[in-house]
Amino acid sequence: MFKSLNLAEEIELLKQLELEKSYIFYGNLRLRAKRTLFLAEAGEQGWTAAGAYLQGMPFHAFTFCLIEETGSYSVKGMLEQFRKRLKVGEGEQREGVLTAVESCVARLEIPHALERKTMLLMKLTSADRLLPRGESFLVEEDRGGAVKQLANKVGMLSFRAEEVREMPHIALSSQSGELTAMAGFHVYEDDFVEIGNIGTSAEYRKRGLGMQITSDICRIGLQKSPNVYLFVFADNEAAIRVYERLGFTTVERYAFVTFLW
Repeated sequence: MFKSLNLAEEIELLKQLELEKSYIFYGNLRLRAKRTLFLAEAGEQGWTAAGAYLQGMPFHAFTFCLIEETGSYSVKGMLEQFRKRLKVGEGEQREGVLTAVESCVARLEIPHALERKTMLLMKLTSADRLLPRGESFLVEEDRGGAVKQLANKVGMLSFRAEEVREMPHIALSSQSGELTAMAGFHVYEDDFVEIGNIGTSAEYRKRGLGMQITSDICRIGLQKSPNVYLFVFADNEAAIRVYERLGFTTVERYAFVTFLW
């Protein structure tokens, strides 16, 4: 039986989750509940699985968590319920992305999977490795258009212009005033922060700007919370080397699965 979660059920489910083992689902439940559609399936002993659809993303963003500790689980039935609630036409196929911890995805039966990539969840564990404060500056609202332009130029997959208004974002610029690098947050809470929207214009790469602006945004994050996280694709070896040099450690591995639903 599938059902939407009420507030009391969301709170109860949250108590069962470990942050790093269910990071994306946890964040949706804890911080993005107003933007997220939640569904759960109940068994004889309680919830067996839960899924979430995050609205407002530049792609159809799903994440799942399994409450039962063993056995495989087909997401087909829950996806059908999402289709009904989102009013997706019968027979209409759309491309979506499912992200969940790899140990969970290994047990999921995902229909029409097209591609799977690995993402690393990294945590800042050695803040003493951060660079001294650089020349980055807070992005004011009137520079929002320039930030969006740089994000599109760099090809940021999860960039949302709303985040620039909702959370601190910083940038570096050339002598002529052109934005050369940027960084910001996907999560900015007392419990934990997640840095993101990090990118450097192609013509300004290999000058240390990425390391500097990442270091600067981490320092801002540490003023908010001692728990600083980020996601990076496992095949982005250059970025991983930068993050490790700045004191980040991989704490969990996530799957990023593109599929038709």
